[in-house]
Amino acid sequence: MYQSVISGAFRGLDSFLVQVEVDISEGLPCMEMIGYLANEVKESRDRVRVGIKNSGFSLPIKRVTISLRPADIRKDGSGFDLPVALGILLALDGDAHSDEVAIVKDDIESEKENDAESKVDSGERFINSTLIIGELGLDGEVKPVKGILPILLKAAKAGVRSCILPRENVLEAQNVKTISLYPADTLRQAYEICKAEHRDKWQWSEGDDFESETKAEAQNNRKTEISDRPDFSQICGQQQARRAAEIAAAGFHNLLLFGPPGSGKSMIAERIPTILPRMTYEECLEVTQIYSVAGLLDAKTGLITERPYERPHHTITPAALTGGGAHPMPGAITMAHKGVLFLDELPEFGREKLDLLRQPLEEKKIRLIRNQYACDYQCDFMFVAAMNPCPCGFYPDRRKCNCKEHEVQRYLKRVSGPILDRMDISVEVGKIEWAQLTDKAIAESSEDIRTRVTAAQNVQMTRQGKFNSALSNEELDEYAKMEGGAQELLAFVFDKKQLSIRGYQRIRKLARTIADLEGKPVISR
Repeated sequence: MYQSVISGAFRGLDSFLVQVEVDISEGLPCMEMIGYLANEVKESRDRVRVGIKNSGFSLPIKRVTISLRPADIRKDGSGFDLPVALGILLALDGDAHSDEVAIVKDDIESEKENDAESKVDSGERFINSTLIIGELGLDGEVKPVKGILPILLKAAKAGVRSCILPRENVLEAQNVKTISLYPADTLRQAYEICKAEHRDKWQWSEGDDFESETKAEAQNNRKTEISDRPDFSQICGQQQARRAAEIAAAGFHNLLLFGPPGSGKSMIAERIPTILPRMTYEECLEVTQIYSVAGLLDAKTGLITERPYERPHHTITPAALTGGGAHPMPGAITMAHKGVLFLDELPEFGREKLDLLRQPLEEKKIRLIRNQYACDYQCDFMFVAAMNPCPCGFYPDRRKCNCKEHEVQRYLKRVSGPILDRMDISVEVGKIEWAQLTDKAIAESSEDIRTRVTAAQNVQMTRQGKFNSALSNEELDEYAKMEGGAQELLAFVFDKKQLSIRGYQRIRKLARTIADLEGKPVISR
């Protein structure tokens, strides 16, 4: 007896389909799984065996061989439990090993021969075009798994038209509009879906109570989050730093905040996501895929619509920052994709970890090559950093700072020149004066700033289809034209400050963003 079903897995952010083949034959009773499997996939044998028993089915005393193709790609994760279990039950094909299987068999035999063949053909067509994925509990309950969205997107391109999946993954999976979803709570229910002639009662639709309840709860949570969200109106003074944040957000430029402790650097950085333009649907899908693969997507959140904000501690390991591990997982820079990566106390991270950011900041992706895998992760993020001028933070105020000159220099050299060269804006955030602290005038809100930032972004997207920070040198020559006076000033600064070519190009990109905010087609002096 033989059966094949479709499943899927992911490696990095790339996904691939897996053919789960089951063969049941005479021989020494055992269940063998092959196909370059990770340990958690090999453990599926015991979960499947017990899950089938506790679902009311019986396994025959025969040799069961399970192969996961392609055999040259390592399979990770627990999502193969359900397809393996269903593959075994479908291979038995109602061999009277459970009451339900016998009933299904009797129903088919009682029909006319042509009708029976039609039902079988219909069932085979359904199985052959259906992706099956899910973890199995020992009681037969179907548990949620990671990475559903990228797997379904891959399956849709391959012609898959339906999917049996855990109910907790439905809101995430609904973003793939071309695939019909059949959520299953138990193995028995999944088997019924496969064997049924009419499956409409199991097919998920937008009117289901599950969907409406979770969406209503998610909307209530979102309203609470919005009311508690940080806002630029809460920041006292710091007009120069506020202006720098607005320019950085408008062009997705990197920003360095420099100043003593307590001056508001972290507060400003935390509020930058609130002034960034809202993500497009394509960007939302990209971010949702990353969170799905990382297992951080809430079952009640089908699509991430807010830009990410990542703030790792300076004790983070290099692997946690860039990604990797025994099983490839996205790092902090990938979790910040299309959002903000904020590194507070920048020198405390150390040159070794900071220099890992040099390539991702330029290429907007990182390629991880390890002994057993190689994968690419997207990391198109806005880099925001904050640092003190010395170990105690108060240099050059000698009333508070007792740091020696060599201590100050050693502290600053923890941040390498190439990293500083990749910062588009460096702005000093000074201490707040009493008058600014007690000023009752209401500062501009994040929504007001976001309106201007969005308008500047729309200009960029209409003109070149990307943020100014992503412009190539050739595109700069086309889109960042300068007046004569601006050209002369930039030439003077380039010679006077001995700028690098990267610094020269970044000034042009930044000037283009400021011109967009002011509605000017050409960069002025």
